[in-house]
Amino acid sequence: MANVKLAGKRVLVTGAAGGVGRTLARRLAEEGARMVLTDRDAGLLGTLFGDLEEGHTTIAADLADSAGVARLFAEVDRALGGLDILVAAAGIGSEPLMAFSDESWRDVIASNLVSYVACTRAAVERIRQGPRGEGSVILLGSISVHIKAVGESVYNAAKGGVASFAETLRKELIPDAIRVTLIEPGAIGSAMQPFTPEEREREIAAERLLPPAEVAEAVIWAATRPVEVDCVTLRIEPMVQKIY
Repeated sequence: MANVKLAGKRVLVTGAAGGVGRTLARRLAEEGARMVLTDRDAGLLGTLFGDLEEGHTTIAADLADSAGVARLFAEVDRALGGLDILVAAAGIGSEPLMAFSDESWRDVIASNLVSYVACTRAAVERIRQGPRGEGSVILLGSISVHIKAVGESVYNAAKGGVASFAETLRKELIPDAIRVTLIEPGAIGSAMQPFTPEEREREIAAERLLPPAEVAEAVIWAATRPVEVDCVTLRIEPMVQKIY
């Protein structure tokens, strides 16, 4: 069985301005993929574009909003003429339920779950039109749904939804030969953590946080499995993962 090659593949990455998204974009560019990269943070997204060679497109969009999703996929159609792979990595952090305003807890659910469903639906419509057996949907969940740490109730409601969605959707898409992978990272050394950049580096060195590059490599690994292989769920953790 031969691994899938990413050269020439049309890839959409959401959450592309985050720690994992930025690293993944660079790795996909190295593999020769053609990309549309999106994030709600236009400023950070602009700095990412400067890191990449020509041939890729960035678009700022709020994927918690249906208009933002529609605008994103109009750009996917324009820039790529279709889609082979979706990597959904958008997301925001959380607080305890009672620390939220009504608007803010709804934003966590919309950003971390609703956007995944909306983007996946639009992506599958396009993947179905491409070469059979070479399309895939890769969704970033979280180990938090297993740990159930205090203060992450709303976040876990969203990421638990992503996990159930991914594992059920995989069965629905078997007739289309579209692979669905759920990646559940442990704590990642990204801006979502309550640390300064220097503190994050120390936590990574102490093996308490995953380097974003390791999560990006997990995505690349899942995307390049032979077409006969479906990587259903991949869980990776730092060696000293917080469990409370």
